Amino acid sequence: MRVLQLAKRSVLAAAAVCVALTGCGDSGPEVPFNPTGTTADLAAMNATFESSTFASFSTFSLLFDAALGPSPLITASAAALDIRASHKAGMRVAAMRSAKRMAAIMSPKPSGSPRPGGGFSALAAAIPPEAAGKTFIYDLGTGGYVVSDREPLASNTVRFILYAVDPVTFAPVDPLDETGYVDIIDLSSGSTSAARVRVFSGDTEYLNYLVSLSSTATSGRISMIGFVTDGATQANIDLRSTLTSSAGLTLTYSVDVPSRDVSIDLALAASGFDPETSTIEVTLDMRGPNGWLLLSGEFTVDGGTLTVRSNGNLFATITSTGTTDPVITGTDGQPLADEEVEALQGIFLLTGEAFTSFDQMFAPVGSVLEPAA
Repeated sequence: MRVLQLAKRSVLAAAAVCVALTGCGDSGPEVPFNPTGTTADLAAMNATFESSTFASFSTFSLLFDAALGPSPLITASAAALDIRASHKAGMRVAAMRSAKRMAAIMSPKPSGSPRPGGGFSALAAAIPPEAAGKTFIYDLGTGGYVVSDREPLASNTVRFILYAVDPVTFAPVDPLDETGYVDIIDLSSGSTSAARVRVFSGDTEYLNYLVSLSSTATSGRISMIGFVTDGATQANIDLRSTLTSSAGLTLTYSVDVPSRDVSIDLALAASGFDPETSTIEVTLDMRGPNGWLLLSGEFTVDGGTLTVRSNGNLFATITSTGTTDPVITGTDGQPLADEEVEALQGIFLLTGEAFTSFDQMFAPVGSVLEPAA
């Protein structure tokens, strides 16, 4: 997702061993690669995350946790986001920054902890009683949300009003201009913490997704399933991140744009619990009416290389140091056409921006998924 100009620019986590090559429609190896069409597909997908409503949601959701008090609904997620971080930090840096936060949420408890023998934290979730059914409004004086006297909601729901933000600074416009609202609905049950997030502006529902977190003695898993739209184009998302004591952190990420018959499946894997020293394995599969591209490779702290195949045939390589723009070359070092380079750059950016969108959508419910003491 191209969310480069949104207020939250941190990214989330880490990986998976392989990717399900689901594809869309009948597209596949027989469809020739059309770089101009691919760039247009990416632009349509990116646009779903570029509405003014998503910008407002991204900005204000940083404040939701604080408004819910000492026992918030997802885990101090907002405090962990660096809203000034640049996307130019690179895919690996972005992934590892978020991987640290993921590990903190789901990391094993040490031996001697309340859970016998250590193991991953049990989970508990509930909207604090004082917030249940309440609507929160933004207060310019305090720079945070306060409880309003608006009509009560269901007891498992809390609502936050959204306002217009400056498109450059992302600061709330003064005087406040109410543009929509976010409903967070606690759906937790048993050992699974879950919350649904719904974002409205006018008559349009811009986001609707379910976030859930479950754990056992040896693993923890976060999933996010739903959709995002700019009011014209809808993208369906399915993100799953897993942390296990044996395999480390994993992330699989799928996005489909039905109106364009396009699908992208991304998988990343980082072993161990120390992301800073890990090697990340990457697989990205994009299929649609403009061809089939498969990117695969690995990255370390010093950078890495992705091999690009078009319809199964070697097509290009993408090399990155993690701090500079990627270098893209054709087979045997031959130069690519400008439109081919543009399309591959857009796909490469997606590998890092997937983490960003995951973080942005996870933040509003971080407190709902707080591990029990």
